[in-house]
Amino acid sequence: MNNIRKITIADWYYVLVALGYVATLAFSGMRPGVFAAALMVLVLAQMIVRRQISCDHMADWIAVAFFAYQVLSLIWLLAGGYPIGVFINEFVSSTLPMVFYFVGKSIGDGRKTWYRNYLFAMMILGVTGVVMYIAAPQFYCDWAYRWSYISKADAATMRVRMHSVVGSTCLSFIMVAGMLAGSYFLGEISKRGKRKNIIFAIVTVALCLLFAIMANQRSGLVAAALVLIYVNYLLFFKLDLIPRKYFLYEIIAIAAIFGAVCIIRFDFILKFWWRIISLPTAISQRSEQWVAAVNNMYSSWIGNGLGANGHRALGLEDAHVIADGGIVKLYCENGVLGFSLWAYLIVLSLKNGIKDIRNRYVEIAIIVVAILQSIGSNMLAFQICTPIFWFAAGVCNINTKTVEKTCKI
Repeated sequence: MNNIRKITIADWYYVLVALGYVATLAFSGMRPGVFAAALMVLVLAQMIVRRQISCDHMADWIAVAFFAYQVLSLIWLLAGGYPIGVFINEFVSSTLPMVFYFVGKSIGDGRKTWYRNYLFAMMILGVTGVVMYIAAPQFYCDWAYRWSYISKADAATMRVRMHSVVGSTCLSFIMVAGMLAGSYFLGEISKRGKRKNIIFAIVTVALCLLFAIMANQRSGLVAAALVLIYVNYLLFFKLDLIPRKYFLYEIIAIAAIFGAVCIIRFDFILKFWWRIISLPTAISQRSEQWVAAVNNMYSSWIGNGLGANGHRALGLEDAHVIADGGIVKLYCENGVLGFSLWAYLIVLSLKNGIKDIRNRYVEIAIIVVAILQSIGSNMLAFQICTPIFWFAAGVCNINTKTVEKTCKI
């Protein structure tokens, strides 16, 4: 038997979804959320047929328990007076993507293919965003206004942040995750002695960083900076995966680019600097809303139910919506019991990942970045963001023996 992994729908998920979002520019009836949900159902079906879903660790059973808890929360969501539509919309955005936990668990050597395709998807979204940002056609401004990405349909308003076709909040996170996906190939170049993909790795990391900066989200800017420090420390110093002379080349390149931007458009630097230093105010701006939501929970033990504190509950009577703050939202919807399941699963995933940090440094960082950005944004409730988060958690909990079986035809 050759140790060749079969190509799956999951491998191309992000590419297909990215194309689906781009299609909304041309087809007003295109619903990328429905399209993505259908793909996830197909991914789940294919995994069931191929018997790739297995529970080998405590973390796997906790994942199943948390998924079941989210489904059962429909009972007390309805008891709290919320319509079932709130549950369905939230389920396909934040809970159904948990299928990628088991995709990550069964991926084996397929991570290379999965991350490469993820980066292709990021290039589609990033290049589309840059083109629209620079050209600023009126149809795009009207489109962004219709999707509530901007408050006024003109070029000046649209250029405050780069939205691409997914919105600046989502764009900032998935591009930071793209930086980490690119760093996976940098680590592989050293470990396997192959340098043919070094240009691909460097270019994709640099472009994802550029796109994350252009999204101009405070949490995304800070996350991108932290990822740069983390990746450089691990690759050049802690794990010694890349010769340290290249670190000097990188510093020189970054300094040259920064100096050039300062000379040509110093106002750009100031624009992003003021965004970053305003980050501490984000907590104070949202804390009052968080306190109100926690104080008005249906039950502190079981929570309000999936979707009760999300954007889909906006306008409903007695709904205490958390517009920004995914961690608090998670707590309010799941209560002590559900939130504890989620927290325990994440702790186990990080613990298992750290044990093999040399091979799991990418996934560890994706999980941590998602949680950090979820403090001020509903990152874990965005359908395009959650799959890679759960994928990373699954990879951290890979069972070697199971992988050996699923990698063979």
